[in-house]
Amino acid sequence: MSLVMVMVIVIISLFIPAVRPSQDLWRLECLPTVGIVAETTVINCNFKDIQEIKIEGVSLKKITENKPLFTFFEETNSGDPRFGLKNPALGPSLQISDTKFSDEGEYLYYVLTDTGEKKVQLRITITAKYKNPISSTWPKDVTDGGTVDLYCNATDGYPAGFIHWFDRSGTNWTMNSDLTKATNDTNGLKSVALSSKLTFKSINLNLGPFRCIVLNSKYVQDGESTLQITSARDGSDKESSITSNTTHIVAGVMVIGSLIVGLLCALLIFRKKNVQHDRRPSAHPFLSYESGSTAEGDLESDNTP
Repeated sequence: MSLVMVMVIVIISLFIPAVRPSQDLWRLECLPTVGIVAETTVINCNFKDIQEIKIEGVSLKKITENKPLFTFFEETNSGDPRFGLKNPALGPSLQISDTKFSDEGEYLYYVLTDTGEKKVQLRITITAKYKNPISSTWPKDVTDGGTVDLYCNATDGYPAGFIHWFDRSGTNWTMNSDLTKATNDTNGLKSVALSSKLTFKSINLNLGPFRCIVLNSKYVQDGESTLQITSARDGSDKESSITSNTTHIVAGVMVIGSLIVGLLCALLIFRKKNVQHDRRPSAHPFLSYESGSTAEGDLESDNTP
């Protein structure tokens, strides 16, 4: 009798999975999601252990709220227009356009299909990218072997990230730097300003240029800035070069001016000589005077007794 009971139990245990409802044979899974402020966030969800399935409706709501944020039924969306199914024909993945910090939290996702319904809990984390960093030095002109502070600043990122320093050969100088983080939360808009200072008491200018790289909280690069260090000697040489060039230009202008003045003077003298030559006194008055004198002498000789 005991042997018969064992065989019955084995047969029943093998038969039960085959007669379970079809909706228990598939699963709904959603991956943890990290969204970026002002960008489109995709919540990747998929059906497991089933090939052909049709979505008839979905509903998404925050755990802390009673009313759904978004619903989809009979090919129609309702609720927050930023939420929607990415592509109902391909699967249950969701997307959020123009992501906001307020979208962060725990959600309950309900999906109705032609083979049953499923619920799954998912989490969305919201971040913000840092703007491209701005780098500088103090003093502006650096002497090789002198003291200098390298600065790198990045703003508008969230949550708090990091700034790393590298020289031209790729050596990491971050351990020698000081990083400060200033958090701001205004009307739900969160941001962190990062500021890093790398100090050299005796700088080797051959180490430059330096790069400051901004990393987010997941150590993913958000931005980079290359810092070219200006040598004080290069600055003085440049100034001397400018002064020398200016002197040469002035001297050249003076020489050209002198040549022009000399040429004008020569032209004036030449013109004056030509004018004097053209205005030579006429010989006619002189001849008339001589003729007059001869006639007078003839009259005197005629009147002589």
